[in-house]
Amino acid sequence: MAIVEISVVPLGISGCSLSTHVAKVLSVLKESSLQYELTAMGTIISGDLDEIWNVLKKMHESVFSSDVCRVLTQIKIDDRRDRKATPEQKIRSVMEKLSKG
Repeated sequence: MAIVEISVVPLGISGCSLSTHVAKVLSVLKESSLQYELTAMGTIISGDLDEIWNVLKKMHESVFSSDVCRVLTQIKIDDRRDRKATPEQKIRSVMEKLSKG
């Protein structure tokens, strides 16, 4: 199972709000069967990496329009092969160590 963080930002738009564009990107993800969490700085996706790759491309493409001709997409991938790890498990592991410290 892979955990991926993605941030898709249109460049050269008028105004400084991105929420309309983020909603377009998120609507693509909602159509998939992947688990995700929207955060203030990006979106965290977990699941099969092959499926995630396909959705990432669609998410990137979804922002282009007549008003948007350049998009910056940042992707981080945590691809652990020795066991399945969920975002919740990763957080729980850190919090357990924090409480012991």
